[in-house]
Order: sequence, then structure tokens, then C-alpha cells
Amino acid sequence: METPYFKPIPADLPQPEAAARLKRQRHAEWGIAVASMGGIGPKPELLQELQRYIDGELTIQQIAQLPYSSDVNQSPALEAILTRERLSDAA
Repeated sequence: METPYFKPIPADLPQPEAAARLKRQRHAEWGIAVASMGGIGPKPELLQELQRYIDGELTIQQIAQLPYSSDVNQSPALEAILTRERLSDAA
């Protein structure tokens, strides 16, 4: 799936890994959309870390604990992604 924020998911990944990455990417895109509706676009440093989340290098909880500037730590996008992941895991 093409996205303006993240690199494409490699076509040669095994299906379970591709599906997991797509799920994480959708969570990230949803969080960005929620923040953008509030007039706050994604910060470049957060986008870099979200790519690591999509790639499976970090969990979203680990990203939330990284030492960012206060505007990134309080990002509506990050809060929305944390909530979305928590709700999807509960389902």
C-alpha cells in the first residue's frame, strides 16, 4: 500500500510479516490522520520512529518512552496510535 509518509512494504516478505507490517502502518496512518484533523501535522522525527515501528524494530510503547521534545511526546498522533493499538489488541 502506497503512503506519502512511509516506505513501501517489501513485496518479498512472508505473508504473516507483511500483514503485521500493514497493520502497524495502518495504525500509524490513522494516528497521523487524527492529528492532522486537529491541525497538527506529523513531526519528521516522529515519522522516522514510526517507520521503525512499522518495520517491527520498536513497539509503539517504546516509541512513546523515547526522550523527545515535549511537542513530540505530547503528539496527538502518538496518543491516537497508542489507543488504536491497545483497542485492536483487546478485540
